[in-house]
Amino acid sequence: MYNKTINSTNNYIKTEEVALYVRVSTEEQAVNGDSLRTQREELTNYALKNGFHIYGIYEDDGFSATNLKRPELQRLLKDVEQNKINRILITKLDRLSRGVRNYYKILDTLDEHEVYWQTIFEKYDSSTANGRLHINIMLSVAENESAQTSERIRSVFKTKIENKELIAGKIPIGLKKENKKLIIDEDKKQIVLDAFKFYKETTSAYHTFQKLDLKYPDLQLNYMRTYRILTNKLYIGIKETKYGDIENFCPSIIDNTTFENTQSLLQKNARKKSLNNTEGYLFQGMLKCAECGYTLGGKFYSKNVESSRYYYICKRHLLSLKCNCSTNFNEHKIEKKLLQELLPQLKDYLHDYEYKEKHFIKNDMSKEIISLENKLSKLKDLYIRDLIRIDDYEKDYKEYVSQLETLYNEQKKVENNNFTDNNLDILKSFLANDFIHEYNKFSRLQKRRILLSVIDYITLDKDYNMKICFI
Repeated sequence: MYNKTINSTNNYIKTEEVALYVRVSTEEQAVNGDSLRTQREELTNYALKNGFHIYGIYEDDGFSATNLKRPELQRLLKDVEQNKINRILITKLDRLSRGVRNYYKILDTLDEHEVYWQTIFEKYDSSTANGRLHINIMLSVAENESAQTSERIRSVFKTKIENKELIAGKIPIGLKKENKKLIIDEDKKQIVLDAFKFYKETTSAYHTFQKLDLKYPDLQLNYMRTYRILTNKLYIGIKETKYGDIENFCPSIIDNTTFENTQSLLQKNARKKSLNNTEGYLFQGMLKCAECGYTLGGKFYSKNVESSRYYYICKRHLLSLKCNCSTNFNEHKIEKKLLQELLPQLKDYLHDYEYKEKHFIKNDMSKEIISLENKLSKLKDLYIRDLIRIDDYEKDYKEYVSQLETLYNEQKKVENNNFTDNNLDILKSFLANDFIHEYNKFSRLQKRRILLSVIDYITLDKDYNMKICFI
């Protein structure tokens, strides 16, 4: 028993300082019920029984042994490097590591500072060749068992998700759990409906939060919680997982069109606020360069309050000079041109839309979908065989997935024979009312909100010629 060390200079016996290291992963806790408390109690009893002095207890809760970036393990190794510890006690070797490579990375630090490790439920001898071989074999077996356990658990989780069963996690407002599945919470459903309604009225997540907080003070909402409500796909019945999106996972509270329009507006409004620009750009996120298709960014000048001016410039030209469009677009000129073009282009757009709807022919896109799915499969194979770089893989993957998503949506329209758009009524209302007269009465914020409600983006060239793309 090496529980004491002799100081050769002063010839006195010093009690050995030991560290107790315990670890359990989330998966192991769920499957085996192996707890930190059990390990801690066993190690403590062993240390006290054998006369060790416990320098500290290091607990990694919810971390895999295949991961070296465990916070408590790193703290333990730092204490080892500072020569605070003589020995490390663990219940079993797989608490420290489940892989040969990681084990020897840890061992390098321990050997450098002459720190021993010891398991209390297993017997290992690292001083002989046979002993080290035995450790390597046991670590290889543990590594394989860990991989198999993870595969089994992932398979169980995937099956549960595909069966639309709730596994874990917080349940969002407006939904509740019943028989392992999510259903609509009728008592709180209105909160979600109000959130999307308020955002449509204000086009501001912060103002939405303020209105919700005023109406439902007991909820103790904050800005981020409100933002999560506005972006949670569960409200349209879709569960996001690492295995892909599961449609019809639960009943939907919000219709798809409202949800998609909200996401589009949130994306447009996502920007860093300028300290000088307190009111915001009228067309922020709505303008694209006609030459390169890049978004026009705000460029604000102000000599004084009376002469405040807003300008936009092509970001691609500004950042890399790969675009020749160097125009500083004056916001006032853009607005003036837009008011001239809005109604004529809107009439043309509606006329074209109604013509397409009338002459709409069902197309079978299954061949294109199958072709793209095959391309994705081949791309994955090339990457696995290390025949393409990860940058090329990610670029092509995103492109194929985007094309597939478009085809899936078009196919769904065909299957449902649904070519109409819920936004048509909003667009037609602009023609029915004296829009220009009313528009000039609005504040900057009101103008932006009304434009965002009908315009997706505007393509602008250096001569201020524009093409309006409606929502």
